[in-house]
Amino acid sequence: MVVYADLLFIENALANCLILKLASIISGCSVKIHRVLLAAALGAIYAVIATVFPEITVLSSIMIKIVVSVLMVLIAFKIRNFSEFLKRWGMMLLTAFLLAGCTYGLSNIFEGGVITYGGLMYVSPQGTLKAFMFSVGLCIVLIRPIGRILSGKVLREGSIIPVLVRLGEKTVRFNALIDTGNSLVDPITGYPVMVVEAETVKEILPPEVYDSVVTNKIGTFSGSMNKKYEPWLKRLHLIPFKSIGSENGLLTGFRPDNVRVCQEGTFKEINDVIVGICSTKLSHNSKYSALLGPAMIPKI
Repeated sequence: MVVYADLLFIENALANCLILKLASIISGCSVKIHRVLLAAALGAIYAVIATVFPEITVLSSIMIKIVVSVLMVLIAFKIRNFSEFLKRWGMMLLTAFLLAGCTYGLSNIFEGGVITYGGLMYVSPQGTLKAFMFSVGLCIVLIRPIGRILSGKVLREGSIIPVLVRLGEKTVRFNALIDTGNSLVDPITGYPVMVVEAETVKEILPPEVYDSVVTNKIGTFSGSMNKKYEPWLKRLHLIPFKSIGSENGLLTGFRPDNVRVCQEGTFKEINDVIVGICSTKLSHNSKYSALLGPAMIPKI
């Protein structure tokens, strides 16, 4: 069999880019494109060298493969500690095994079977290429839920998680309860609404704005305000809701600069969220002071 080095390099580089990108999705971290390309190129160069020089058996040893994979992770991701490295490395290996396994299994369906040489898999033959493309689509669909399960990011009803809300230079931190009963969505923007106790966000709101928000008297506030508070009119939202004893209620909310939700010690920034102000206590034991609805969970 004739193996072309340039095609081998391109195939491996593209596959490595896909694997690293999917691994970043699983890990919930962003990656720089130039770092991904550099790491993918390293893996592709190794594949070419190992194929061109099959007589050098050490190149196909498990130890060298581990070293190359470790270097790829260190290049592609910004690693801050050993625990974070293990997570990124494990997710990359999971993605690679899933992609290779799906390609191997589907290649027998698409007329051809897998071509291997020097311990490496090739996708150039028509049947294997079709299997690879189908495997890519399958991995894209499956990789996020699998990663969320393995990394412990499946949030269940009743989970309590830390949340940070920033408004200008002020930030407030509190605990939020995952509540599937909170299905509030802002009717204008379509953003999910996180219901928060008024006292919790009082310190980040101007006194005049806080009073108007708590009493739902935005009209009074807008009519008597000075130019200092004009930008607040663009932040404020009225959210209609229904509850027991209140068929047509209105909840006043505001759009913060950003919301950050903590998962496994790392805060993830979530945009496009409305903070709805609730004047009553949400927890009798003060374990939490906000309700996170199901519309926000996919963003975490």
